[in-house]
Amino acid sequence: MTSAASATTPSKPHRLLSTTSQILPHGHLDYVYDISFDYYGRRFATASADRTVRVWDLTDEGLWMSGELGGAGNNKNEWVAARGAVRRVSWSHPEFGQLLATAGADHSVVIWEEREGNFKSLATPDRTADGFLETNENNNNAAMSGIGGSTTNNASSGDSSASRWIQKATLSDARRAVTTVEFAPRHLGLRLAAGSADGVVRIYEALDTMNLNHWKLDGVIEAEVEDDAVAENEMGQQMNISGEIQSENMGVSSLSWCTGRFEPATLVVGFSSGRASIYRYDDSSRSWVEAIRLPNHATTTGVPRGVLDVAFAPNVGRSYHLIATCGKDNRLKVHRVKRGRGGKEEEGSSQMTLEGTEVLDHSEVWRCQWNLTGTVLASSGDCGVVKLWKCDFQGRWKCISELCGGTACRETV
Repeated sequence: MTSAASATTPSKPHRLLSTTSQILPHGHLDYVYDISFDYYGRRFATASADRTVRVWDLTDEGLWMSGELGGAGNNKNEWVAARGAVRRVSWSHPEFGQLLATAGADHSVVIWEEREGNFKSLATPDRTADGFLETNENNNNAAMSGIGGSTTNNASSGDSSASRWIQKATLSDARRAVTTVEFAPRHLGLRLAAGSADGVVRIYEALDTMNLNHWKLDGVIEAEVEDDAVAENEMGQQMNISGEIQSENMGVSSLSWCTGRFEPATLVVGFSSGRASIYRYDDSSRSWVEAIRLPNHATTTGVPRGVLDVAFAPNVGRSYHLIATCGKDNRLKVHRVKRGRGGKEEEGSSQMTLEGTEVLDHSEVWRCQWNLTGTVLASSGDCGVVKLWKCDFQGRWKCISELCGGTACRETV
């Protein structure tokens, strides 16, 4: 009787352990576009529309601090990273050092390396007493001529162990603003993928991991112009009627690497046209090819809406992949894709196939991210709530918890 009753009674949602929250005065003077944690989760970087990037460290007391302040009120872990807004920031694997890549509205990707030493970096902006960046002629010239890439040997007035972020390389192949960037998994070497508003994903590789000044363009993924042009025309027609859709074309809006060690290099890419596709590197043709196209993000009437974020779930032994996408159609989707290893010798199993798609949420979702095991999906939107989703033993996705901004976790009902 007890076993039968327990089988029919729905299980309660998981309860998150209560943790201490900390409200951070981010110090940026404009919107914060992106937050990215490092490999160990003890550091994170924030990218802002005020052209700066700030790095935060977790102290032994469990508090997040953004470096130490210099004698002139300068934050030693903040610097001007672009001539325009900084859209995204990404950490490399720590095997390659403390490296950051920033995606800027100035059409460039910049590689930054953290150095320890007693010197003055032009990447560190001076602030006035009211917190605004200095705008004197010297600082403006420094910001425009290298965005912090130049350094001098003059000793600074701060601690001799002060950290500085040095510009190592600038990748300026994009014809429009760079909207997203992400370093590749460690087993693929020191590579990164950058997507831009011109509809192109560019893959770069460091020629020498000991000399980060030189990177080569190792691959290019271009969107199919015909399909995206049709989508943009449909979006424009819908905008003229209802006025709900913005006419701005962001091209590539997001991308995410597959972390599987025993599979070829694989990316999922989201476009402003509402399309999300999985691309794989083909050794025979030495090019990136579209392996599978995921269901579009569109309204109930079929009008395409842009993809806002994509996330490739880490695979810990599953026979399939999980990919999350969210878009302007107010839908959060999880796609289940059968794994394919690639290669001519396994032609029967080389193709990736879509096994199913489930819509998790119908509210506005801007970003989504998986945990380390690929079993829990986190989503966030404009409502100030982070939702955690998990699949039960029957294959149904449920919201197991919600986290409201500035409050503790509460259990969903």
